Amino acid sequence: MRRIFHLSIPVADLMEARDFYRKYLGATIGRTGDDWTDILLWGHQITLQHRPNEVLPISEQGKRHFGVVLPWREWEALGAKLDSMGVDFLERPVVLHESTPEEQAKLYIQDPSHNVIEIKAYRDFAGVLGTQDANYGDVNGRTHR
Repeated sequence: MRRIFHLSIPVADLMEARDFYRKYLGATIGRTGDDWTDILLWGHQITLQHRPNEVLPISEQGKRHFGVVLPWREWEALGAKLDSMGVDFLERPVVLHESTPEEQAKLYIQDPSHNVIEIKAYRDFAGVLGTQDANYGDVNGRTHR
């Protein structure tokens, strides 16, 4: 049985948030109520809650963010796509600790309600996160050992 992570986040404008996640990150729109919408993003469920009074400016959020770890080539493709679409990065795509066992790539963006999204990849997923799970790794399902 596959486990699906669920996250609920506040947004100022429900339609604008739905459009952002669909257009830029490829989310699928799921169930929708008067003041919420479920989206499926990277195999997980995020509920966008229309709660404008709970949306904080980025300067008041501290380290609050959510994210995903993608296979390396998928991260590269998404970073290039976001760049070509003119997305404003909070932190542009960067590779850190190159040529070491901890080599990783990351970028940060924000949705229209200032929810920060970290998207990263590990060159050696199994080594960094300590898993041998065959469901993780590159786009072909291989770990990078």
